[in-house]
Amino acid sequence: MSSSDENISTSTYIVEKNKKNLGSRPDGPVWNYFTKGERVGKGRYKATCNFCGRLWNRGEPIELESHLANHCSTADSTVIRYFLTKIFSNDSEKNKSNKKRKSNIYGKLDQHLV
Repeated sequence: MSSSDENISTSTYIVEKNKKNLGSRPDGPVWNYFTKGERVGKGRYKATCNFCGRLWNRGEPIELESHLANHCSTADSTVIRYFLTKIFSNDSEKNKSNKKRKSNIYGKLDQHLV
C-alpha cells in the first residue's frame, strides 16, 4: 500500500468516525418551514419563517410549531392543519398521562356500617 493510499484510508476513517459520534437528535419537521440561522444554544438556532419572514433570535421548536399553527397568516392550510393536529394530540396525551386513577381501597361506606 502506498503512502497516499494510507492517507486516504486514514482520512476516510476519521471522517466516518466523526459522523458516527455526532450524537445529536435529528431536526424535527418544523425545520422544513424555517431557515435555520446560527446556533445560539444547545439545540437552539436563530430561525426565520419561510412563509412570512418573522425572525426568532432563539427558535425553540414548540414556539415555531405554535407560530405555524396559530399565527402565521401566509402558511399553507395543510401546514397549519398538520401543526394544529400535532399540538392538540400532544396536549390530549399529556392530560391522559397526568390523570391519576382514584381507587377506593376501603370499599363502600355502607359495607363498614352494621
